[in-house]
Formats: sequence, C-alpha cells, structure tokens
Amino acid sequence: MSSIRPIRAYDPPAHMCALGRLFAQIDAQLSPAWQVFPQIGVITDGATVRTPDLVIATADIDRDAPSIDAGKVALAIEIISPGSASVDTDVKPYEYADAGIPYFWLVDPEPPVTVTAYSLVATDYEESQRGEGIFVVSAPCPLRIDLAALAR
Repeated sequence: MSSIRPIRAYDPPAHMCALGRLFAQIDAQLSPAWQVFPQIGVITDGATVRTPDLVIATADIDRDAPSIDAGKVALAIEIISPGSASVDTDVKPYEYADAGIPYFWLVDPEPPVTVTAYSLVATDYEESQRGEGIFVVSAPCPLRIDLAALAR
C-alpha cells in the first residue's frame, strides 16, 4: 500500500490553526455515532492512502489501525495550503469521489474564510453549498461552523 502526501516542509501556522479550530468545532457537535480525525490515512483504492486534513467517520472504526477504509468516511475536508493547493483542489476531490466518500469540503483559510461543500452524485461531486461567516449543514450530520473563527 502506498501513502501519498504532498511533499512540503510544513503546513503553515495559519493552516494548522484553521485545522485545529475546525476540529474543535466539529468534535463538540458530533453524536456518538461519529468521530472526527485530523490527518488520518484513508485507503482510497486498496493501494493508495490519502491524508485529508480532517475526516468525519463512523465511530466503529478500528482505533488501533494506522489508516481507515474510505467506506467508513462520511466527509473528507481539505484546507487549502499554499504548498498543496493544486492537489487539494484538483486531485484529491476526484480520488475521494472515486473512493465513494459521500461528502467533501474545500476550505479556503484566507480571510474571509470560505467553504465549498460537495455531495457525491453517482460518481462525481457536485457543489451543494458555499458559505462564509456561519456555515450550517445537515449532512452527513448537523453542524454549525463559525468560519471566521478559523482565521483568528
């Protein structure tokens, strides 16, 4: 199994702050049926492991495994980083869709912070929602995200 991660020296501090703050907001709102994980390996095609910034997965995953199967992932979230912007926006969405991950968010952390949400329709993602400020979704689970707080 190969692990694919963009080659970069580091994620910039702004990216890591946005990731941490988004994780905290999501984690505080999830029911026991779901878990949120930062930068966990997701097996997308049997031989490839991708590492989304965050995933929401079913709570029944093997917590001792180094990666999880895409079939357990309900939402993959990528926060655009200068070192991996083209991979985050052009490559990963196709791989996640091919793996059958039902929802995908692309977060642009540059103020004003925005998120574009996609839903899997057949085999491709279609944009389902775009927002800034307060972002509210009902799927895959009810969430209310203060996007401006990600840039503080």
